[in-house]
Amino acid sequence: MRRIFFLFLLLLLPAGAAGTAEKSDRLVIYFFGSRSCAECLQIKEELLRPLSAEYPDVIDLRLHDIEEPESFQLMLRLEEAFNVTESSPQELFLPGDVLLGEAEINDRGEELIRHYVSTPERWKALGVETEPEELERNVRAKYRGFTFLAIVLAGLVDGVNPCAIATMIFLLSFLATQKRSRKEMLAIGLVFSGVVYATYLLIGVGVFRAFIALEGYRTLSTVIRWLAAALAFGVAIYSLRDAYLYFRHGEIKEMKLQLPRPLKMRIHRLISGKIRGAHFIIGAAVTGFLVTLLEAVCTGQVYLPTIIIMTKTTGLNLTGWLYLFFYNFLFVLPLLAVIVLAYLGLTWKRLSRFTRRHLAFLKVALGAVMLALGAFLVLV
Repeated sequence: MRRIFFLFLLLLLPAGAAGTAEKSDRLVIYFFGSRSCAECLQIKEELLRPLSAEYPDVIDLRLHDIEEPESFQLMLRLEEAFNVTESSPQELFLPGDVLLGEAEINDRGEELIRHYVSTPERWKALGVETEPEELERNVRAKYRGFTFLAIVLAGLVDGVNPCAIATMIFLLSFLATQKRSRKEMLAIGLVFSGVVYATYLLIGVGVFRAFIALEGYRTLSTVIRWLAAALAFGVAIYSLRDAYLYFRHGEIKEMKLQLPRPLKMRIHRLISGKIRGAHFIIGAAVTGFLVTLLEAVCTGQVYLPTIIIMTKTTGLNLTGWLYLFFYNFLFVLPLLAVIVLAYLGLTWKRLSRFTRRHLAFLKVALGAVMLALGAFLVLV
């Protein structure tokens, strides 16, 4: 699957000059692999680094992680220079040869490198590291584009998650029974939404930093990534199953992906107990915080895979943080829309009817996005 991803990107990117060969005073070797690939780590630690240490004045070993846009760009240029038509998860480039895949590198890599070490007249360096700035920007933009699209879709779908919508409906119904004015309802809704945003963001920041810290532990990082992919695929299957059953029978009780009843009742008690009396603003803030923590059991099914994608493609840099802030804005956007519509006259009964009519579609959308997130986690 990773090969398909590489070929797809290769078709999207503009072709650049292959570079010119020139004599080198050292044997330049390029290796490309994923930082979360156990086979790549084995090749580096058991084959390439020992040979480089054996010939420190001869071998110029250049190891590249394809998660880095610059490295991915360089690999594409070398593939073009060597007429590689099908990318591989592991690629080893020597001055006049290329080895693709774990098996070929392990079988022929040491013998070929030692042959080049003994024939310095074959050493040459391809001018592949001086790429025009325009192509570099294109590579970065394409690489980030996949992540941005995934974040937009995931954030919106997470925001209309049936778990979150159920809480919105109960909140509106409770406020209606309390005879709150529209201005009070708007104030409660905005405070509630703001605290939900802040709480969900803090949860994301903690998870975000944790996964960045785990990047150095390759085996554990790989296990977590595959578990997140499995979670995404599992949620997708159950969500599509829920959509099918609801379409056939129209019964919510048959759905598997929803908040457990004890958690639902606890959320209802929180809303009923906190947003009362004159201190309703403080109550709305406390309720938003506690409800978000409880809802994370359900909404985290989308949040977790998305955060892992952020860490794999952006790292702990400004882009990654902006993605995290933006995702959380998209998450509360449907809640804000409902609050504003309630101020304009929307009732909880109309919202409930609308949700029931479109619940199968929401489940299909959730399933489709989770399938995409799972596939993205497998590919990156």
